[in-house]
Amino acid sequence: MLKQGFTLSLGLAAISFYSHAANQAPSQLPPGSIAIENAPQFIAIAFDDNTLVDGQNWVLEQWGKRTNPAGHGNAATFDGSPIHTTFFNTCEAITAANEQGTNAGHVKETWYQANLLGHEMANHTLNHLHGLEFTAAQWQQQINDCQKAMSKPFTQIAPEFPSDAEGIDANAVGFRSPYLEYNDALFTTLNQNGFKYDASIAEGYESSHHAGNQYWPYTLDNGSPGADLAASWGIKPPTTQHAGLWEVPVYALTVPDDEVVKQYGIDYSLRDKIQQKMSWFDVQSGKIEAGDYNLFYMAQLSGPEVLAILKYNLDMRLAGNKAPMTFLGHSTQYDDQIDQWTPTVSTAKERRQAIEAFLDYALSKQEVRIVSHLELVNWMENPQALPKRCESIEWMKDTSYSQAQSVNYAGFEWQAKWWSYNEKPQDKSWSAWQKVRTCR
Repeated sequence: MLKQGFTLSLGLAAISFYSHAANQAPSQLPPGSIAIENAPQFIAIAFDDNTLVDGQNWVLEQWGKRTNPAGHGNAATFDGSPIHTTFFNTCEAITAANEQGTNAGHVKETWYQANLLGHEMANHTLNHLHGLEFTAAQWQQQINDCQKAMSKPFTQIAPEFPSDAEGIDANAVGFRSPYLEYNDALFTTLNQNGFKYDASIAEGYESSHHAGNQYWPYTLDNGSPGADLAASWGIKPPTTQHAGLWEVPVYALTVPDDEVVKQYGIDYSLRDKIQQKMSWFDVQSGKIEAGDYNLFYMAQLSGPEVLAILKYNLDMRLAGNKAPMTFLGHSTQYDDQIDQWTPTVSTAKERRQAIEAFLDYALSKQEVRIVSHLELVNWMENPQALPKRCESIEWMKDTSYSQAQSVNYAGFEWQAKWWSYNEKPQDKSWSAWQKVRTCR
């Protein structure tokens, strides 16, 4: 179900168009009839705005240190690949006369380096305005001007003297609306301009949904349950169907209840603590937006508290239907400068440590794959399963095995030809082990 693409020049922005072939209805099951136990557990962490260089450089450093689990070397399931993120960029930050007070040249260089490293550059509009009542023309202007700013060629410029004639050689096919404010005109505009996916709609707030049974990403051919629910609550305008446009939701996180949270090192009620800061927080469901601003600033949680929530939600997904886990970050919140401007109970260092610890925790799980939003959508269009787990026990060092005993090792099942001790399975004639089958 791959989309066939071509390119059209719109003004100064080169935008990729797709003949929308995908039609994926909202489902709690993995695509392509893949069994839940064989589905990768995707984590798509993204960063919005990206206006402070040190914060984004921290992201590049930490993502650059880590790779996905080796698996069986299958590129289609990101085995052993570098982990990637998505930067939803507010493009005003790379214009010379921007209102954000950023050094446009330094920001532009950082975005360019991120693009070279394989991270996704996505569109977050030019000026980060409230768009709930935008017309199609207003969306078009904000989206297209951001595309123009990023898609221009990059040359080695002096950061002190940025030029609006230069960009970062990036062409966004993904979009997130500022403040997650959208209307139907936005999705029409995205479709008309060839965007592949949107990441603005919240999912997971239905009463029957929890951290272990969320919807997988879907296309808007059949509408959006999350958008319909928000419209029924009167907080967002109604939306219609938009053929072929993918939605990668901002999933609700579930704050673990008072008993479960003890397993994550917290001996008090996180739900009660959050309600003291956010009166509208539903203590019974424990659901909260999966974003660092909500957790660190609105709920005023500490690094260890946020880490506990992230670990719990990943564990619930691994034990559930393995729907992807998304997280809405802001790279500025991990820059030390932000503590001078917008202080909260945690420090930038503490927030960095929480995310770093979660990356390590997640990557210790063999099914986990940390990907960009675009990589996730591409996999949804051409889903590939992880190998089935071997039914036999895993081979262990410093252990003896008798003749005919079976073990699994490196994705294969092996049978012992004779008694052996501490002999690693190898596919050699002289080995004590005979390769029987792959674990598929």
